[in-house]
Amino acid sequence: MALDIFEKNLEKYTDPVKYDELYNHYQEDLAIILECAQDSNQPIIELACGTGRLTIPMARKGFRMYGIDIHTGMLNHAKRKGETENLNIQFIQQDCTKLNLPINSPLIYMTGNSFQHFLTNESQDDLFTSVKKHL
Repeated sequence: MALDIFEKNLEKYTDPVKYDELYNHYQEDLAIILECAQDSNQPIIELACGTGRLTIPMARKGFRMYGIDIHTGMLNHAKRKGETENLNIQFIQQDCTKLNLPINSPLIYMTGNSFQHFLTNESQDDLFTSVKKHL
């Protein structure tokens, strides 16, 4: 029972503005992602992109970005932020374990605490299988 409660607990994501206030300053992982991307002219997929903490700076650097998230509020906030800067980012609401995207990518990443939501071996297997189909 406790497992079901935790899996469905998206409470920390109910206020995207507050989420940005808490986490937007953290950019240490951006340097690693930029290094992996280097001069890629292929689209790049960020899974569980949330409010676009990394998707948006990557688009600013000229990368063709797809930001995927399951949470409507977080994704809508990311879209507004991207539109404010006139960035061409494809934000798509999907479950990462069931990706159905119109592209493949040589780089698909997920950062932060996102992986902690995949609590079972089955959900982790589904995530990796879904990612493999889009690489």
